[in-house]
Amino acid sequence: MNLEEEVKYAGDMVHRLKKDNIVRIIGHVDADGISSASIVAISLARLGYKFHISIKRTSPNLIDEISKGENALTIFVDIGTSYLKEMNKIKGDVIVLDHHLIENDETRDIEDIIYINPRKYGIDASKEGSASCIAYEFAKAIDKNNIDLSQLAVVGMIGDKQKFTGLNKKIVEEGIGNGFISEKEQYLLRGGCIKEMIDNSIDPYFVFNSTHFLNSISIKPESKLNDLNEEERKRFFSALTLKMIEQNVEEIEWKRIQYYGKEYGNLHDMASKLDACARLNEAGVGIALCFRDKNAQDKAKMIQEKYRDEIRKELKEIEKKEVNEMKNFLYIYVNHAPLAGVIAGLSLKYIPKFKKGKPVVAIAVNDDASISARGNDRMVENGINLGKAFKIAAEKVGGIGGGHQIAAGAKIKKERLKEFLEELDKELG
Repeated sequence: MNLEEEVKYAGDMVHRLKKDNIVRIIGHVDADGISSASIVAISLARLGYKFHISIKRTSPNLIDEISKGENALTIFVDIGTSYLKEMNKIKGDVIVLDHHLIENDETRDIEDIIYINPRKYGIDASKEGSASCIAYEFAKAIDKNNIDLSQLAVVGMIGDKQKFTGLNKKIVEEGIGNGFISEKEQYLLRGGCIKEMIDNSIDPYFVFNSTHFLNSISIKPESKLNDLNEEERKRFFSALTLKMIEQNVEEIEWKRIQYYGKEYGNLHDMASKLDACARLNEAGVGIALCFRDKNAQDKAKMIQEKYRDEIRKELKEIEKKEVNEMKNFLYIYVNHAPLAGVIAGLSLKYIPKFKKGKPVVAIAVNDDASISARGNDRMVENGINLGKAFKIAAEKVGGIGGGHQIAAGAKIKKERLKEFLEELDKELG
């Protein structure tokens, strides 16, 4: 079967369910996972089905935990590929809508579940085909009128930092063509005065003193971007570009096409809010936001601000810390496990001492060790596969890991961290 036939088959399974059945939905703990789970839940609710959503982190005992329940149907979104061989423990039917890396032997002997992953059809799902895209195609297979959910599909793409090509482009165009999505070019720096725009920004992240910088180019720190004349604005962005070059930033842009949803507003901001909710254990607020609960708006904004504050604090600390270096990667310790991935990515992208052509691994040690890594497109072009390396290294020390070529994560016992790092170094060599 091709992708379209497979999602139709999954949709038919839903239509065979009795209305009194409760569907269990398991989503991954990030913006793509929350938007995907919400797409599935909204499409089920429109048909009159009851559902129960759980947003989960990967853990070795996840399937054992889920298998204790009794549901006629369990749907995994943005999670599940690492657990395919354990799915037979779950009572009832199982659908997995995922886009993470597949090992060659992982899809054997899983005839009893429906496993939909764009990678099965030759799509590089690190760049296109987020879980939200697959969830959206599934929602359309349930009811062709679910095109409005293209808005949430785009939120998931943005959350996973995917490109708007291929399957993603098709969904964006479908949303635009049906009046649910619009686009406009906007500055990436947002906020109040120019000093605040620089100080509060995390992507891009600036390592210099904003007041000294603005004084050096004769721009008043309290000025607003819209108040600058053409010459001042040109001077500001030219100087800012030079600062980015000094930070060895490879891709520099100050304007970008932003997508807006008819019912959700700025979809980039929505993705940021969902990511914040996921990382700060407020997934319920993120789901409520996807369901357009007006009471969730203010709370999500507060969570987003707290999340961004914590990221800035971590980055400021990392600027002062020593970087640990293995042969094939750099690693740092962070305070908050949920922030490890984003800290690794921003450090690699914006902090000069990480510019060594190696992926960055961020480690948080609590009861267990949570590890996240980020690479870049150039590393992937040169053959790096973080997802595969993390999976193998984690399994060798009794943990669980996986992800994409460019981004991966693992959870292991903290006592085996040194061993894991050594195994990871071998796998990336």
